Amino acid sequence: MLTSLGAYFYERRRGLTKIAGYAGGAYAVSKYVAQRLGEVRDGMVQDRLARDNLRRRFEQNQQDISFTIMALLPSLGQHILDGMDVEGVTQELQSYSRSSGRPTEHQPHSDGSMSSSLELQSDSGHDARSEVSSMSMISRPEDSSSQMAGSSHSWVDQFSAGRSSAEHSQTASTADSDSHQDGDSPKPNHGPELSDSIVTSTDSSAMSYEESTKDIPAVIPTIKTKAELWREVKILTFTRTLTTLYSMTLLSLFTHIQLSILGRHKYVQSVLQQARDEQMHETVQDSFSITQLIGGGPSLDSCWVDDDLQDVEAISEETERKFLTLSWWILHVGWKDVGERVRRGVEEVFESVSLKTKLSAAELHRLVSDVRRRVEYEVTFEGKERRINFMSTLLPPTPETLQHVLTQGGIPSRLAAAPDAGFRSLLAETRTHLASSDLQRVLEVCLDHSTEALFNGLEKNVFFDNSMGLEETSPSGLGLVPESRVRLAGMLPGLARWCRLALEGLPNELIDGLAAVREVSAFSAIIYSSYEDQFR
Repeated sequence: MLTSLGAYFYERRRGLTKIAGYAGGAYAVSKYVAQRLGEVRDGMVQDRLARDNLRRRFEQNQQDISFTIMALLPSLGQHILDGMDVEGVTQELQSYSRSSGRPTEHQPHSDGSMSSSLELQSDSGHDARSEVSSMSMISRPEDSSSQMAGSSHSWVDQFSAGRSSAEHSQTASTADSDSHQDGDSPKPNHGPELSDSIVTSTDSSAMSYEESTKDIPAVIPTIKTKAELWREVKILTFTRTLTTLYSMTLLSLFTHIQLSILGRHKYVQSVLQQARDEQMHETVQDSFSITQLIGGGPSLDSCWVDDDLQDVEAISEETERKFLTLSWWILHVGWKDVGERVRRGVEEVFESVSLKTKLSAAELHRLVSDVRRRVEYEVTFEGKERRINFMSTLLPPTPETLQHVLTQGGIPSRLAAAPDAGFRSLLAETRTHLASSDLQRVLEVCLDHSTEALFNGLEKNVFFDNSMGLEETSPSGLGLVPESRVRLAGMLPGLARWCRLALEGLPNELIDGLAAVREVSAFSAIIYSSYEDQFR
């Protein structure tokens, strides 16, 4: 039987060999395919986890950006509101009414409300109509942002206490003694620059010396005429409004650039650390054997790690702190540069617009757009307009000013002057992003959004007719009149109130709105994901 069975297989050996070969090949192929599918599945899982990790870190970074901006905003708001004291000039104008037309010394303004336009306009010869009776300024909102800044443990708190006391000694009643004119027939003149509204100790000493040479006591304050005060209220209100708009927008974008760069470095470091740990773990497993186990196993020094993973250095805490301290520049100096440019543009556009002029929202928007064009563009030698990049507003222009910013921000002088390759690299990358065309596009979109937020507030609080009947009310119930016109004097309190709400409001609609702009998130994502240079 065995002989016949052997003969049976012997006669069919070719077919059985082929069957065995096919079966073995099919098994090997199935094993290979299963292995490859497993690797692809593991790769997809790891890729999904990496994307989720990147998205989660990016979203957390965006939240950190919003928190940092809100922590810096009280300092910026304090400087703008104190440096452009609209309420102080308005209170000085009110003194004419209380003293029967005789000018009095300017007193520091309180947190009270601005008087109604009915009283102010009647003093200056304007027609006191009911449509501008809403000139009264709503009381200054409570400074709840200071509580938020106190509860945050931001780096800005470390140097906010070192602000110069000269920045808090502002007054709005500065003019030349020879500028007294008749209040009934004032001559139009070009008003003072922004620096004229911010009197420093140097200016005060110079004024005292000049007056002493004329045998006039230096303690006599400079007094403006009623027409000059009305003009100053108009120019300073629009200047402060647009300075607030520009400063908050620039601060928001600058903080997005800073924290996106730092967040990318932290993400790269976490990925590299994870890769180093996995590579060391695999090296230990591959070199582990029975002989090494008996001999005590491989040491950590003998484990090989890729040189590319070892060469990338992490950003130190001191370097990170120095980099974040750069925000001191726009908070204390840069906003003044913006204010000077805005003031020149406002004077050129609104100088010829009378306080009696009735404007619609569309007409006011055209005037503001004209000011924006003068602020955001400069004329070259060839006579062409060129968009500016606000580089000097956001970063110190010279090494000396850079070191000054670091020391004023709380960095010790020894560390501020010490060479730091990591800090120079971060600063160079920041300058590259500020000069890029991507930022120009994002800045334009953000300024458009901020301007839209401004006019939305004006439409709700200024261009609003309370005398409308129910049948004339808009579908939204707000009673907005698209072609309603308000005198320019009646807009000033709404603009002044909008500045305070924009700088002190919690939650802050302007900052939240800028963070929600699609171009801002895309720009931050571009910076956050630009880590190819880290692996060259």
